[in-house]
Amino acid sequence: MLEQTSQPPAMRQHIDFSRWHLDIDAYLNPFIPAPPWRRLPRPVSHFLGYRGDQHPRPLGNLVIAFWSTLGVFCGVLLIAEVSLQVPAFQNHHAPIIVGSFGAAAVLEFCAIESSLAQPRNAILSQFIASVIGVSIAKLFALNPHAHSMPELGGALACAITTAIMLLTNTVHPPAGATALLAVTEAYAVGWWLIPIMLLGCVLMLAVALLINNIQRRFPLYWWTPQTLSEPQPTEDPERGEKEEESSVSASDLGIADEPMRIIIQKGQVLVPDEFWLSVEERELLEQIRDRIQ
Repeated sequence: MLEQTSQPPAMRQHIDFSRWHLDIDAYLNPFIPAPPWRRLPRPVSHFLGYRGDQHPRPLGNLVIAFWSTLGVFCGVLLIAEVSLQVPAFQNHHAPIIVGSFGAAAVLEFCAIESSLAQPRNAILSQFIASVIGVSIAKLFALNPHAHSMPELGGALACAITTAIMLLTNTVHPPAGATALLAVTEAYAVGWWLIPIMLLGCVLMLAVALLINNIQRRFPLYWWTPQTLSEPQPTEDPERGEKEEESSVSASDLGIADEPMRIIIQKGQVLVPDEFWLSVEERELLEQIRDRIQ
């Protein structure tokens, strides 16, 4: 009877596929500044999706259906009309409107709370899809028999686009249709598909910002739902010298071990060393200090 050789423990262990993960935002977010919407006038920031601590009131689906219908109609019509007015697009056999914009309109006006509809996904995904789709089409054109295999090129372009969107956190289903159309229906457009898609995305986003922020909120975020770092403004050196003369650090007074606090008294503003204040905040504290008699 043959003896069965036992496999070493390492061979019997299952591969932990959960560790096969790439979070591109972990590398990009430290370099992405926080949106400056809160510093803009309220009417402007409102239509850029900024609400502060306020949240839109719940709406019934009849109201949502009304705004979605109006938004899809205006967005698709605007893209088609503008594209018809660009001679370069028409000279390169551009369609009246790329079919994937229909699916994009549904997302950006109906499913506005979905991550698939946010600006990062809506714009970057279409750029990725058009670049990959046209590149695959050009590569297949090097083969004299490529015209008989559009289904192979279209499937490959759609598959590669899907993988890159997943890895870059820019998943947007209409972009899959864009990559497919670039190889099949819109092959004659060539590299002009890229500006066509980017212009359409910007126009669609502009309409979405206007209509979706009347009673709702769009977008929920521009780059990521995670908190991005605020850029620290550079302070005037001369002003810093004056602040050193009029302010005393809390650590110099021996209160470093106490709870963090800001003390304002006559002629002094006591701020902990580890507590960062913007220029505007420090000016406000100094104004309060100057009012103390």
